Amino acid sequence: MEGSGGISSEETVKLKNDHTKTILIFTDFSNASLNAANYAAALTAQLHCSRLLICYSEHVPTTMEMHLQNIRLAEQEHQRNLTQLRTLKKELQIRVSKQVVIDTYIDQRPLDEIANDFNRNQSAGLMVMGIAGKSRLEQTFVGSNTIRVARTSTIPLLIIPEHTTFRKIEKVVFACDLKKVSKITPALAIKRIIHRLGAKLSILNVDHNEEHFHPYTIAEITHMHQLWDIEQPEYYYTNNKDIAKGVMDFSNEHQMQMVIAVTKEYGFFERIFHSSLTRKLAYNIHLPLLLFKERKPI
Repeated sequence: MEGSGGISSEETVKLKNDHTKTILIFTDFSNASLNAANYAAALTAQLHCSRLLICYSEHVPTTMEMHLQNIRLAEQEHQRNLTQLRTLKKELQIRVSKQVVIDTYIDQRPLDEIANDFNRNQSAGLMVMGIAGKSRLEQTFVGSNTIRVARTSTIPLLIIPEHTTFRKIEKVVFACDLKKVSKITPALAIKRIIHRLGAKLSILNVDHNEEHFHPYTIAEITHMHQLWDIEQPEYYYTNNKDIAKGVMDFSNEHQMQMVIAVTKEYGFFERIFHSSLTRKLAYNIHLPLLLFKERKPI
């Protein structure tokens, strides 16, 4: 079980025999989402993936009946979307090995509903998104669709900044707090991807003048070491009033290639991408963010 200290023999088998080797890419054909698709294609080799599934949502929220003219326009749009998907598939095919299968499809449902289907079937090991919308208002590169998927998906979600180009991932940082570490940290899921990447793990806790330090903090630190020591990570504790900025400053200073976070504290996610204080930081971030859903305490 997770949280019992290290990896059991059963968990080791799961890590070695992880058959979920499909990456699901959500695209809206924006530059940022196309860049995310290219990043995902480059990542297939390092993650030993065998399939890319590219999905476009044609969902149009409306309660009105469609007139004949609108139906014709929708059909024309559908054909354009099919053409763009075929073009994207051809572009990605030359970026992956011949063993990687690329499939495309169009769905009429909202992205979060599509993601929920994959959650139930566990038919993808990773979801990848860039920007979720095309408007200037949403160009913090994480739009409302991405936020909804991040809130609901139990499958890891990798968010790629618009101008990020792929580099082999050798160093990752897991940004965590010290609250219920052993109960809600999805350690096995995080370890599975880190093992796939073959990356060196750092674990970072950001606090400000120890304002979140409580008597139980020592016990939580002990639980954290029991959970992660077998991975031989490097542990860091840093002081910053702005947790998101503390994570990003650390990542830049230590030349990390990916940030991992758990969406149990959604405020952390929002502070990185949406608050006015860190909006400029969000525009200039160059690191992929890998989000995991918290484990439900047993």
